[in-house]
Amino acid sequence: MISVEEIYQAGTLAAVVGMADMLERRKPRFPVDRLHNLRLNVLAVIVVIIAGEVSKALLVRGFNAINLSHSFAFDAIGNLPGFAKILLGLIIADFCLYWVHRGMHRLHTLWLTHAFHHSIDQLWWLSGSRTSVTHLILFAAPQVFLGYYVLMLSPSEAAVAFSIGVVVNIWIHTNISVNLGPLEWLLITPDYHRVHHGARGLASRNIGFVLTIWDRMFGTYADPRTVGEGFSLSFIPTRSLLRLIVGV
Repeated sequence: MISVEEIYQAGTLAAVVGMADMLERRKPRFPVDRLHNLRLNVLAVIVVIIAGEVSKALLVRGFNAINLSHSFAFDAIGNLPGFAKILLGLIIADFCLYWVHRGMHRLHTLWLTHAFHHSIDQLWWLSGSRTSVTHLILFAAPQVFLGYYVLMLSPSEAAVAFSIGVVVNIWIHTNISVNLGPLEWLLITPDYHRVHHGARGLASRNIGFVLTIWDRMFGTYADPRTVGEGFSLSFIPTRSLLRLIVGV
C-alpha cells in the first residue's frame, strides 16, 4: 500500500520537474538538444529512482543491525519543531556532502563512483540525474544517518527533507538563468553549479549543493561572473556504460 509520504514525494517530484521543464523551454540559458542522449538520461532516472529507494532501505537495515537507533539520539534535538530539525539537517547534510563530493574529485577510487555524473555534455534538468549506484549510496549514507538517527525525523518530516534533496538536485542542474540578488552570496544557483561541470579544470570548484559558504571557507569557490560562459562540459569516459552506472 502506498503511504501518504510516498504520494507527497511523488507529487513534489512531478511538480518540480514540470516547473523546471516549463522554465527551460520558455527561456533556456544555453541551447540544448533534448533528444541528445535521451535514452541514456531516461535510463539514469530509472536507476536513480530504484537504486535510491533500495540504498536507503539497505542503509537503514545496516544501521539498525549495528544498533545505532539510540546511540546518537539527543532529546534536545529530537524535541525541536519539525521545521527546525529539517533546516538543521539541511545545513549539516550540505556540509557532509560537500566533503563526500570533494573526496570524489580528490581520490581515484571515489572518482569512479562520480564519473558518470560528469559525462554530461549538455546540462539540463534531466541530464543532471546521471548518478551511479555507488554514488547514490555514498550520498544517501550521511543523509539517512542524520535524518533517522541524529535528528529522529518522523516519516512525514523525512519525506519533506528527502524531497528537498531531490528539488535541490533538479534546481542546480536546470538550464535557466536566475538572479537571486544578494542571496547569491549564500545560495547556489544553476550558473554556480554549471562552473563545476566545466571541462577545463573547473571540476574542483563550486563543489557545494545548497550553500556557497563551504566553497568560500575551504578554498573551492569560483565566481561564475568571472569564469565566463564559453566553456564546454564533461569529459570523455573511457569505461563501459555498465561500469559508469555501477560506479566502479
